Amino acid sequence: MICNRFALLFTVGSFLLLFWLRGEEKVGSIDLVGKLPEQHLLVEVVWKPKDLARGLMYRESLPENQGMLFVLPFEQKAVFWMKNTRIPLSIAYMDNRGKILEIYSMKPFDLTPVPSQSSFVKFALEVNEGWFQRHKLLPGDQLTPKDTTWEKLLLLLNN
Repeated sequence: MICNRFALLFTVGSFLLLFWLRGEEKVGSIDLVGKLPEQHLLVEVVWKPKDLARGLMYRESLPENQGMLFVLPFEQKAVFWMKNTRIPLSIAYMDNRGKILEIYSMKPFDLTPVPSQSSFVKFALEVNEGWFQRHKLLPGDQLTPKDTTWEKLLLLLNN
């Protein structure tokens, strides 16, 4: 009886793991860290078109050390705006290694496009307005996923 339950749990667990590894389920959240101890952030990872389009729309608030990481389908010039977004945000456009290329402030409900200057944006990171400044992060600084690499994260999302 115990053996049968273990086999069932193992089978169900393997099945769920397979879907997660194939990118069929949401990755969820990851920790991003910088070179200083205060440069720590828990981010929700989005990469599917519907999630990329929705972003932080309709949210009432965003905890101080949390954000949303947008994984773009390829390196590109990126454009974001604040449609239906009530939280004042800062956005960092980042390359495929997590290097911050540019940082901009965005005002609630502002439909004005905020384009990147760079054509090499792979990630966009949205946080509460002023978070980068408060945590001493500037263009040229790098954020890395804790306990993994950018390459492994991208492989997970693309499978």
